[in-house]
Amino acid sequence: MVWENELNERKRTILKSIIDNYIESAQPVGSRTIARKHDLGLGSATIRNEMADLEELGYITQPHTSAGRIPSDKGYRFYVDNLMQVQSLAQEEMMRIRKAMDERIEEINKLFRKASHIISKITGYTSVVVSPQLSRTRIKSIQLLKIDEKSILVVVVAGGGIVKNKLIHHDQVVEEAQLAKLTQAANLFLADKTIGQMTMPVAVELQREINIPAEVILAILESVDECIRKIETVDIYLEGVTNILNYPEFSDLIKAREVLDLLSEEDVISDMVRSAAKKHQVDFRIGSENQIDEMKDLSVITTSYGVEGKNVGTIGVIGPTRMTYGKVVSSIQYIRELLNKEILRLFGDDP
Repeated sequence: MVWENELNERKRTILKSIIDNYIESAQPVGSRTIARKHDLGLGSATIRNEMADLEELGYITQPHTSAGRIPSDKGYRFYVDNLMQVQSLAQEEMMRIRKAMDERIEEINKLFRKASHIISKITGYTSVVVSPQLSRTRIKSIQLLKIDEKSILVVVVAGGGIVKNKLIHHDQVVEEAQLAKLTQAANLFLADKTIGQMTMPVAVELQREINIPAEVILAILESVDECIRKIETVDIYLEGVTNILNYPEFSDLIKAREVLDLLSEEDVISDMVRSAAKKHQVDFRIGSENQIDEMKDLSVITTSYGVEGKNVGTIGVIGPTRMTYGKVVSSIQYIRELLNKEILRLFGDDP
């Protein structure tokens, strides 16, 4: 941006000191605090003059007369683009994350839920994991289980341990032997195809193989189709929604309620984090950079995950603009690496 060259080294150092202090304390930062806590070799008067310049340039604001300064959205943006130091996770934190992720999870959806929980726990903010579009995942098997004389449970198993089922009812009598043959024929026609390749005009072919009424076969195929659509659906895993209440910026109950209501709208959250994620880079949306009014006091940090560009989903963290940006970035990058390894293990060579 043009204003990247507005600040000399001294102003950058003072701005970083203000933001680091404000992130830590949630209190406006004065010149004496900067002089006392940071060995800049500058007097309070010099620091005050530099802070006045930073305020005039729009990087910091003064919430009320005689108070110290707090960062503006422009200040935070400059900070994450030019000043932020990505903190290395402590060895203990890395071990906690690895231990949690090392648990053998054989279903991809449980893995996403676990990842979201870990991110929220480590950062202290709200986390969101958006699952990838799984249209290229292969169907592993289809099982037809007789529940009673006129009920059949259709079970579709896909790559990544994804299991979806649908119970159907019919008015025809279907014998166990017929159902076993139909299961075998259905797997012959449908199994090991990618979800995107699945088509349903196979009822006639199946009926030729097995002497089962067409209405039963159509009901089964419709149930398989419904299970496939459920697999294709993008899921959202949100954790730590009420964590926002732990921060003084949201001590106002009306303001907090607006944010909590927003975070309960999964479609809004999904669109927000997916539009923010760019390839495998970390993306920041700070305060007013978010298009939604209720997000003006929040920052959203996102990145995408997936193996070699396949099965791309999104990891995000939502918190106050006074966020420990460096800690969040290191956390989601580390979890992304572990998540990618687990996806590769679960899907193997499947796309």
